[in-house]
Amino acid sequence: MTLRVTSTLLRRTSSLRKTVATVRKTWDSSPLHNNDDATYGSNEFIHRQFFVDDNYQAIIKCLNDGYQVCKDILSYLQAYHDLQHQHAEKLSSFTTEWIAKLNQQPTISSYNTTKRAQTKIIRSPNKLAQLIEVRCKDMQQVIDTFRGQVERLYPKERLSPVHKHYRAEQVRRSFKAARASVLKLSETLEKLHEQEEQAKNALHVADVQCENLSLDPTASAKKVTKANDNQEKRQLELEAIQDQIARTEKQYAQEQETYKERAMEIYKECRQYEQERLDQIRDILISFTQAAHTPDYSDGQDEIFDDLIEHIKTQQNSLEDLDFWAKVYGVTPAEKATSFEQANDESNTTTIESRKTKKSSKIDNDVSSATAANTHQSIDEDEGEQSTTNSNKNKQTKVKKSTSVDKKSNSTSESTTTKIS
Repeated sequence: MTLRVTSTLLRRTSSLRKTVATVRKTWDSSPLHNNDDATYGSNEFIHRQFFVDDNYQAIIKCLNDGYQVCKDILSYLQAYHDLQHQHAEKLSSFTTEWIAKLNQQPTISSYNTTKRAQTKIIRSPNKLAQLIEVRCKDMQQVIDTFRGQVERLYPKERLSPVHKHYRAEQVRRSFKAARASVLKLSETLEKLHEQEEQAKNALHVADVQCENLSLDPTASAKKVTKANDNQEKRQLELEAIQDQIARTEKQYAQEQETYKERAMEIYKECRQYEQERLDQIRDILISFTQAAHTPDYSDGQDEIFDDLIEHIKTQQNSLEDLDFWAKVYGVTPAEKATSFEQANDESNTTTIESRKTKKSSKIDNDVSSATAANTHQSIDEDEGEQSTTNSNKNKQTKVKKSTSVDKKSNSTSESTTTKIS
């Protein structure tokens, strides 16, 4: 009896050690334990072995829960698109608002080339808005494409708001069919272990009865013999059950290997379905990023601001504006204003030619000669204009001498104005 008790304790101790070893092995091989990405969260299947019990449901849950991931991506892309669209609308409204403010500026202080420069820069946000709207249109096309793919991958169940992967039910049936024999043997083993426990209890009772009779001197031989026969019977029943358990466990192990092979084939199919989803997400993210940040947008943006800067540098002219103001408000006579405008035009022409000369490196000698010729021509024209102006002044002086005191005052005022200009 002592030997049987010792044997039972050893078996239970061995079973406990195997359980601890299995748990330790599971922990060591856990993706969460070995994964460098500490942000990976836990879930109900993280520490389970895939081929044990019904843990195959992990891949089915992975497929079905992919719908929520895709919906989140769709929500983000749509929100980003809407944000850009709102930005474009605000830019257009901003331009409209400031055009109105520009038109309300006092014309006595807002005029000519400087006002045109203001108008140019105020209209630039509207041009940016047009570029953004083109991007928004491309982004919306990408979003609509991805939404169609998601609806195809995760159709809505009939009479239910739930969306599941279109292959989820087929995968579930395949796993159940592959595991049917293993499940049946597992149930058989469970019943056998229950019978084993009952047989052990019955044997324990028989052992106690035999031990009590052996210590009782008044017990009859017949009673002792009957107790011994019962003990032996219980022992044989226990051994028979244990033999059946051993055979069933061996068969279970064989079926488990068969199930693993079949389950691995089904998993590979699921892997392809999951890869399809992941590849679609990858392609959509790339397409959306390209639509949101295209070279055309960058080039268009550069063109808008380069054109704006070039316009301000070449078209805005403070001296021309001053002459314009002086002419409009009667400070400078028309013919002198014309002279000033011609001088300014020559100055602007020389400046532009100088800039072009700096940008060009292939025709330095031609530009130098052309510049020299233009310079002499400008000097000759200036001298001609100056002589004409002096002649006119002399004539005006003779006329002024014969006029009244008021005309002398006007002549003095005109001379002073000419010097300021």
